[in-house]
Amino acid sequence: MAGPGVLARDVDLLCLDAGNTVIFLDHPRVARWVGTQGHAVLAERLIEAEGEAKRLQETGGLLEGRWEGCEAPGARGWGAMLGTTLARGGLDEEIAIGLLPRLWKEHVAWNLYSLVPEGIGQALDMVRARGVHVAIVSNSEGMLEPLFAKLGILRHFDAVLDSGKLGVEKPDPRIFEAALARFGVPASRSLHLGDTYATDVLGARAAGLRTALIDPHGHYEGRHPDVPRVAGVVEVAQAILGGRT
Repeated sequence: MAGPGVLARDVDLLCLDAGNTVIFLDHPRVARWVGTQGHAVLAERLIEAEGEAKRLQETGGLLEGRWEGCEAPGARGWGAMLGTTLARGGLDEEIAIGLLPRLWKEHVAWNLYSLVPEGIGQALDMVRARGVHVAIVSNSEGMLEPLFAKLGILRHFDAVLDSGKLGVEKPDPRIFEAALARFGVPASRSLHLGDTYATDVLGARAAGLRTALIDPHGHYEGRHPDVPRVAGVVEVAQAILGGRT
């Protein structure tokens, strides 16, 4: 894993993906929910399967299918990733797709991505106090701001750019360009952190931002050696602080 020191130099805008960067997927909860539906998957296998889904996303290989609710903002992409994760985790593809309407309702009621790393709010407030803007740039379902408010973390961000509200998704560079324009910061002084190569890295690079992957489960081990890896947002925030004068 690369050290974040050089990567974090001269950063005036820190852009962050939401899922698996600021709020993490609760694999045990998903596994328990699948169990309530009469099927069985292991949380540990879902972690591995999620990595397989991320890699398939690079080649357009995610499981696609129509299901009740899939026309909601962000739902189709959410369903492709979660459906593929469930199928790769051991469920039959038809069963995985069939579960998505009910899993979507569970997600809307309380986001499946709701685990917050310890210390992230304090770390972000410290860099903001030193003049660094912090923005969420996420492919989501238009529900991030109320979710962040419920989690008690909304106050730690200067802006939340949610594709479900903006109508443009990563890797389209326009979502990053919207963040740059919001704060008047050039791409050369901006850094994006995320967990997905196909959306975060390719999108940020297309907009001219520096970028790094957060990959705690080693989903990209041996792949994309040109992309820096960092442990997490807290570590990068500390590195940014260390480079500020």
